[in-house]
Amino acid sequence: MLAFSLGRFGSRYHQRWGYFLALSLLPVSCLLLSFPGSFPLVALGAALGGFSATGSLAGGGVGGAVQPFQTALVADLVPPAERTRWLSLLSFVNGLSAALGALLVAVVALRELFPLGLVLSVAALVITVPVEIRRIRRGHRPTTGSRRVIRKFSATGILNGVSQGLITPFLVPFFVLVYHLPAGEMSIYTAASGASATVALLFSPLLERHWGFVPSLSYTRGTGAVLAVLLPFLRVFPVSVAIYLTLPALRVVALPTQTSAMMGMLPPEDRAEGSGANQAARVASAGGATAFSGWAVDNLALSVPFLGYAAAVFGNVFLYVHFFGWSKSPTGRDRPVPLP
Repeated sequence: MLAFSLGRFGSRYHQRWGYFLALSLLPVSCLLLSFPGSFPLVALGAALGGFSATGSLAGGGVGGAVQPFQTALVADLVPPAERTRWLSLLSFVNGLSAALGALLVAVVALRELFPLGLVLSVAALVITVPVEIRRIRRGHRPTTGSRRVIRKFSATGILNGVSQGLITPFLVPFFVLVYHLPAGEMSIYTAASGASATVALLFSPLLERHWGFVPSLSYTRGTGAVLAVLLPFLRVFPVSVAIYLTLPALRVVALPTQTSAMMGMLPPEDRAEGSGANQAARVASAGGATAFSGWAVDNLALSVPFLGYAAAVFGNVFLYVHFFGWSKSPTGRDRPVPLP
């Protein structure tokens, strides 16, 4: 809801204030969690800060409700031909910094974590003040063409979120249930899986140059779907670990290419709303799929979430081919529009 409403506000009323409002959510969240007075305040702080599926270490980036603005601003500030490269670098740095932040949990006392987060998030807000941000005409509404593009990426985002929600929270319990791994050993594999996904983002520009937008998504995510189907049936521990380490990388490696394509298909003033709608569709559907996956753990066969994941991914690939064709040319080559 935050991603959609703030992205809409930025595209239709004031992009600068929408961006600063989104950035201020994390300091407010850390402030609430630094002095937890009740469970409702903790829940509110977690929601405002995006401490959920809005962005995870193995999910292709972090940022919560501010990420749609980051994407739109990067698309404005870099040449279109360099957009995928810079988006992949941004996602890589996000993932790397998230990993470093996660490591702090081992050395920083719990009571000091959120005050530290407050200092860092306020610093992030301050250093973005001089960033050049496009002015938006108040009352602007996306064109018919922009609304069509937003609907297409929202539809693909729904299936993307369903696939993510089905197995991302289920992978660790799968290894615990099937192989009886202790928590310490599983945490090592989890960190390695997140690291593989983070590094894989750097290869997105290379895949775009060789394959283009839709083929990049289709080949990588399709391969991941096949591996996900094999995982519950091939009960060989080294093979299962190899699949576990590979799945997140295959899932996110083409994400910067997809984001670059969406930015290239939208005029600059509609990019924040388009990115916010896509994220909202993905996160909302992921939440519903996670609820189903949690129920399936106790009531259905272990293979059901993995089969559902594959079905959702292939449905996602079908929609991309249906909406955008099988073009192998690189995307995002639109002409730059000067910032007013």
